[in-house]
Amino acid sequence: MASKNQPVSTERYYYADGRKVPLNVSARFLAIRGTSEGVSARSVAAGIAERLSTMSAPVQVLEVPEYSLTVIALPPATAGAARAKAGEAGLETLRAMVAAEPGVAAGPQVYEPATEGAEVALVPVGEILVKFKPDAGKEAQRKLLDKYNLEVKRHDYPEPGVDLVVVTKDDLDIISVANALQENPLVEFAQPNFVHLAPRLGEALANGAPAHALRGPMVEEFNAVERATAAVLTEEEDALAGPAAPSDPGFASQWNLRKIKAPEAWEISQGSPSISIAILDEGCDMTHEDIVYKLPGYDAFSGDDNPQPDGNDAHGTACAGVAAMPINGKGGVGVAPGCKIVGIRIAKGIGGGYWSTTDAKVADGIYKAVQAPRSADVLSNSYSVSPSTVVTNAFKYAQTHGRGGKGCPIAAAAGNSDAPPVIYPARLSPTIPGFMAVSATNEWDQRKSRTSLDGETWWGSSYGPEVDCAAPGVHIYAPDITGPAGYSSGRYVSNFNGTSSATPHVAGLMALILSVDPALRSWEVEEIIKRTADDLGPAGRDPEFGFGRINCRRALEAASKIWYEISVTPVFLGAGKECYMRINVRMYNPGINTVRLDALTVTSHNPTWTAEIDRFEYRPNPGNVLAPFTDQDVRFNGILLKANGNQSAWSYRWALNWSYTFWRPSAPGLPLTAAVSANESAGTRVNADPVKGSRDGAAPAGAPGTSGHLAPLAQDALGDSITVDRQTRQITVVVR
Repeated sequence: MASKNQPVSTERYYYADGRKVPLNVSARFLAIRGTSEGVSARSVAAGIAERLSTMSAPVQVLEVPEYSLTVIALPPATAGAARAKAGEAGLETLRAMVAAEPGVAAGPQVYEPATEGAEVALVPVGEILVKFKPDAGKEAQRKLLDKYNLEVKRHDYPEPGVDLVVVTKDDLDIISVANALQENPLVEFAQPNFVHLAPRLGEALANGAPAHALRGPMVEEFNAVERATAAVLTEEEDALAGPAAPSDPGFASQWNLRKIKAPEAWEISQGSPSISIAILDEGCDMTHEDIVYKLPGYDAFSGDDNPQPDGNDAHGTACAGVAAMPINGKGGVGVAPGCKIVGIRIAKGIGGGYWSTTDAKVADGIYKAVQAPRSADVLSNSYSVSPSTVVTNAFKYAQTHGRGGKGCPIAAAAGNSDAPPVIYPARLSPTIPGFMAVSATNEWDQRKSRTSLDGETWWGSSYGPEVDCAAPGVHIYAPDITGPAGYSSGRYVSNFNGTSSATPHVAGLMALILSVDPALRSWEVEEIIKRTADDLGPAGRDPEFGFGRINCRRALEAASKIWYEISVTPVFLGAGKECYMRINVRMYNPGINTVRLDALTVTSHNPTWTAEIDRFEYRPNPGNVLAPFTDQDVRFNGILLKANGNQSAWSYRWALNWSYTFWRPSAPGLPLTAAVSANESAGTRVNADPVKGSRDGAAPAGAPGTSGHLAPLAQDALGDSITVDRQTRQITVVVR
């Protein structure tokens, strides 16, 4: 029976971010609790599940010990084989089975959001998060809470000014009470502090088996080609001056890193140890040999600094490794191997591939990740919960207060439903600057679907207009919990999957970008990733890939403000066939800032780098202004500098240096074509450590030498150019 002061509502909904979230009574989940001492609700639930064990998909028994609840979960196909066993009434028959058991009773009604794209169950557990308006007096607050039989359990949790309140009567309809508070003029917002039950995004199931258990023949064929290609590239690396392959044994199978050009990006930066990535998840194995942590971490369940997971909770450890496994000769390599991980535990496994959390725990974890002493720079979120005001507020706080006000870039998983819509919190991406929703791709650059070539037929990446970018999400090499727990019996797993595994790729790239330029604001990091992604699917942004699959090399070039291409060719002139260098240089702006090239110097050196032989200097007045993300450039074609020796025995040593002024953009938004006067902050920089290159030979080379896998510049390419010919003593300047 309802309390006389309890609001009564036949429409089921709750409020999140000021909007109604419609609810359906769950047809799958039944919460029960013990009513007699000595009777175990879990044992009763396990007995019921055993009686239904002949169903094609098993009945799950989930434990939420913090609230003394056991939840029985029928399979998703309740209308088919499950109902044939449990009876046509489905959940009602299950209720009757529970009612027939002594010492237990049905617990709170379980709900599911009516419009969500992910499988999330919500259990109202008698708690409400309420924030009063600043002008609401203490006495008025007390009277309002008394009216609905509520008392404060905790102040300023999970954010300042929010009270966690609990019911003092068992018969209250907690959802209706929360809605009545939300609609009261004294209240800024109110929402139930639901227990959220959801499957792990990195553990899409195939008939109950972990996704990493299956591999198809197409995948093996792809990996064979990848291994052969990697072997050829390794043999050629020294000759091409390309990125050296890490010695970590798992790197050979990490197709994902080659696909996103991570090794090429490491030539610019492997990541700074001063940049950290918060993995908001079910905890991280703090003893793992292949993860470097920034301490302390945080556990939102216990409130302490140790996010060590329970039991088989390996999801967070795998995500952490994808983002930042170090290059150390062990296991594999993460996208940002030089960065550190901040472990933040916001959920815990409850059996059957499910985990549980609450609105308050998720929000608390986000706040703690951003605040000192953790002060994480990037937030990685591979999970799904139902929309929540306090969680949204926490992400907004990360943008306004994170990194000293520059904001924390945020990556969030799109979901594994193989259909729209994108799950929450990823769907926040259009409303929060620096927040990116991530879909998953496979080895063939397809959106991961049930019919894509990778062979994982039981899941696909969610998609929708909120998707910003894509990243690899199948057959991902990742660390596992040390010891027998986790996905495998070892310390690593080769087939981590889901948009869970795609998301830390993007978080790792965000950390690499901040390693190159820590002054970037979060929305600038987002713009760089979007602008430099490899477009997949229909031209331009689309719901499956967003702006495309991430390209780490291009992103780090863009973060570097101004970049270069250089080709160097030995030529032999004069009667003695003395060695010279013919050099082509292109300076261009691949990034988000407006840049002015103020000076450039190319120098030639002796074989030991102890003396300068020759030099070319460019000192324009004024400099060349290059608009952001354009093809505008300055080219220096045909520079001729004296080198060492002659065609019998020769060498060259060159160094390239430049200085530039940049103006940061004043606001986010694509496209970026703002003039210098519209940009807000400026700075002048000198490339203090010159780019260097060298080559030795005993005969004229048949092909030009290049630096950093950069193609030789075409002599007739468009762009401003300066040609210096020392034989004829002519200088040609072309302004286009």
